[in-house]
Amino acid sequence: MKLIQKTSRTYLILSVIIFLVSGLMLIFVLTTVMNKRLDEQLAYLKDVIAKRIKYDYPLTIFEEPVELNDAENRIYPNDTVIYKDTLILRNIEGEGVDEFEKYRQIKAYETLHGTRYKIIARQSLVRNQDLVWVISFATFIIILLLLTGLWIMNTLTSKQLWKPFYTNLDRLKNFSIQDQNPIKLEATNIDEFQELNISIKNLTQKLQSDFNSLKEFSENASHEMQTPLAIMQSKIELLLQSAKLSKEQSELLKSIYQAGQRLSKLNKTLLLLAKVENQQYSSKEEISFKTLIERQLENYEDFILNKNLKVIKNLSDDTFKTNTILAETLISNLLSNSIRHNVPNGSISINYSADKLVFTNSGKSLEHEDPENLFNRFKKESTSKESLGLGLAIVKQVCDVNNWQIDYSQEKNLHKITVLFKS
Repeated sequence: MKLIQKTSRTYLILSVIIFLVSGLMLIFVLTTVMNKRLDEQLAYLKDVIAKRIKYDYPLTIFEEPVELNDAENRIYPNDTVIYKDTLILRNIEGEGVDEFEKYRQIKAYETLHGTRYKIIARQSLVRNQDLVWVISFATFIIILLLLTGLWIMNTLTSKQLWKPFYTNLDRLKNFSIQDQNPIKLEATNIDEFQELNISIKNLTQKLQSDFNSLKEFSENASHEMQTPLAIMQSKIELLLQSAKLSKEQSELLKSIYQAGQRLSKLNKTLLLLAKVENQQYSSKEEISFKTLIERQLENYEDFILNKNLKVIKNLSDDTFKTNTILAETLISNLLSNSIRHNVPNGSISINYSADKLVFTNSGKSLEHEDPENLFNRFKKESTSKESLGLGLAIVKQVCDVNNWQIDYSQEKNLHKITVLFKS
């Protein structure tokens, strides 16, 4: 959930709570105030009746007063005044004759002229309730409009305030460490965002500097290592051609020569792996995997014939947008792996479609290595000295760079590597 949405949701929940609480409080206050006012009117009316009984008896306006019976005298021996709400059946002709109306009532027990009387006065609450609901409804509308306006204003203001942040976030997502130009961030007058922009600029500059240093070191180290290795191998070749060497010396020189070749191959492979990890192959173009696979099959034809392998192809003409060097590296390593770990008179099956690439080859079952570790560096099942344990690691890195999914499975003596393309 975005911060703006979370803030707006919190504000909305708080507004609803305030709206409900304030509405209930308003109804309670209005009802209390009006009942108090009504009680004052009823008390005044009761006093008028009491004075009429005392000074204007018999009554000419009101009904005859009701004297208290024995039970009421026992319950209310002293003068008592009771306020309460009550329901009275309407007895006026017209609409709602059989309906009950709510009244506010005062019931007084008093002694007048030495006689105990019960005085009851009532006044309808209908008009008061209507007035309470009208005022409450009007107030609710005002509060609702106020909260809605504040919520809209808060949302629009928050979006405007957070706009530089989201703009800079998009630019940071699209930032490439290979880009030599510094990242351009949206200017803002918010202190926290300004501090964040400064931190991002410093961080990206440091990343670019470290990347360039690492890239330069890798290239220089590889170049400087290749030169003495080439000299060493050429000198050993000359020594191997010498007739004065004994058999034991020739075997030692041959072993040294093979180790030099292995070291040279390892150096080139690690450099390739570093370049792939650093995303130095970022340019993309439409390529045909079918063409690349057939070309690599021609390059590895001698190795295929040497093991007498049967190659089965099912290749579509679909093209895919990716880096050509990475695609060639992927195909080369997968094919090399299928040949190296195959058995004489075995088979290789290559299937390519628009959404996946599958290499299946015969071979010995895995005995020692966990299949999940095959894509890690220097992890290998084969004991061959020619195998560096980096081929599938490079394949995995190429897939990661392109956001492809790679999977290994084994069924009896068949090994399958599947690359799922994601657009």
